[in-house]
Amino acid sequence: MLILAVLFSCSSSDNDTLEPQEEPITLELVAVNNIVGIDEVATFQVKTNKPFGSITHSTDNFTNATTISKNAGDSFGTSLTLYVNTANIGVITYSIRVRDAVDDQITTTNTISFTVEKGNALHIKEVLVNNFYDKDATWDPEFSDTDPNRLADVFFALSKPHIDIFTGQLTKRLWYTSDIKENQGDLLWNLSQENLYINPNGFLILGLADDDGNFVQDLLLGPPTEREISLSQYSTTQPTRITLEDTSINLDLDFGLVW
Repeated sequence: MLILAVLFSCSSSDNDTLEPQEEPITLELVAVNNIVGIDEVATFQVKTNKPFGSITHSTDNFTNATTISKNAGDSFGTSLTLYVNTANIGVITYSIRVRDAVDDQITTTNTISFTVEKGNALHIKEVLVNNFYDKDATWDPEFSDTDPNRLADVFFALSKPHIDIFTGQLTKRLWYTSDIKENQGDLLWNLSQENLYINPNGFLILGLADDDGNFVQDLLLGPPTEREISLSQYSTTQPTRITLEDTSINLDLDFGLVW
């Protein structure tokens, strides 16, 4: 009887000293819609069992990533809705990492995938610059009037609306920057192998410039430094080529399209 009492006493004392185990944070990603068209919005929900203080998202397994954090003592709670859109056809995978709001050394990750279909998106296959202000004239005055290096080294940039992953609000974002045609080159860019798909109900924003190496000169003589093209006006006729013109600056530029 004495032996049993001693054993029971020791066992009870050991149990009293055990620390309670902290519950790990868990992460669930739930898609509201996981099949979308080009530039259409896919929505998914982030759900955790504990409040999280920061969230990181990436489409390349965190090689490149963006993090948004709350101030110390604050959190996102245990749920958050995220919004994404893309012009890349195929399966797009988002990696999400959340950090425990109480213990910021504890994180957990998960992934969610969406299928992006072409739908009725159009493909920009070509850009041809026919004319711009002072074409064939001197843009690089450090060279003589007979030196071909005086000509503009031309490139263009395309922007379009992109949704903010956290707010769901559309903002302008740089989409594509072309190669530079040195000394004007042929001013024709073949983009048929580029993944330049865009929703025909949206709009496209063009910038055109001369790259001088140390600085850039605006060939659109801004402000404004960009021109906006509404694509919806062409959705019925679906032309294979549309022209952007501004006679005030001698701008004449064609887009080759595939619908």
